[in-house]
Amino acid sequence: MKKLMPLFAVGALLTGAACNTYTATTDPADLATGYSMTPSAVPTTHTSSKAVAEANNNATFDNPATGATPDSAAAIQNQDQAFLMKAASGGMMEVEAGKLASTKAKDAAVKQFGQRMVTDHTKANTELKALAAKKGITLPAGLMAEHQSHLDMLSKATAGAEFDQVYMQHMVQAHDKDIMEFERQSASGQDAEVKAFAAKTLPVLRDHRKAAQPIFDKLKK
Repeated sequence: MKKLMPLFAVGALLTGAACNTYTATTDPADLATGYSMTPSAVPTTHTSSKAVAEANNNATFDNPATGATPDSAAAIQNQDQAFLMKAASGGMMEVEAGKLASTKAKDAAVKQFGQRMVTDHTKANTELKALAAKKGITLPAGLMAEHQSHLDMLSKATAGAEFDQVYMQHMVQAHDKDIMEFERQSASGQDAEVKAFAAKTLPVLRDHRKAAQPIFDKLKK
């Protein structure tokens, strides 16, 4: 993904700790999808899709009867929930960026790659939503600020050759970071099913990265 792709973490129920909220940090100069999380207060002046998701999650974990069972809620540790939230937003961004490629790209290979992103990430997003629902986690309805800024930059790129280069560079950089995060989750995640999802998705991300590089190299010439 050329100039592409966090969030909050819920404190462990067994210790009775209060819920913590995390938001993504964004570097406008970098279109790649970083995965840093820094603590911040829940916004009170407006209700974003991310804030709604956070509020729903807090209510779910405070009152398990309304969503996840105590066992499923307790099983989701901070890292696992953060991963699911980030992956959901990033996956949605991949789909939207792929749709942009279908209308703004000039090169046939770029258009084809964009369509592949729509197909593959739509499938992964569906699986992720089902997993999150099983774990009692409410995913963001829209893009996190970080991913929205990346999509905005792609939207502003001039259609044709400029978009082709910007998009494919973004695909390369973003998939590098995605692979790193999915590898980390598959190796060190606490929830077995979340780890399995990360491991299952990794080969697809690696295939995307492998396919993106030669297209980008050709466009640079």
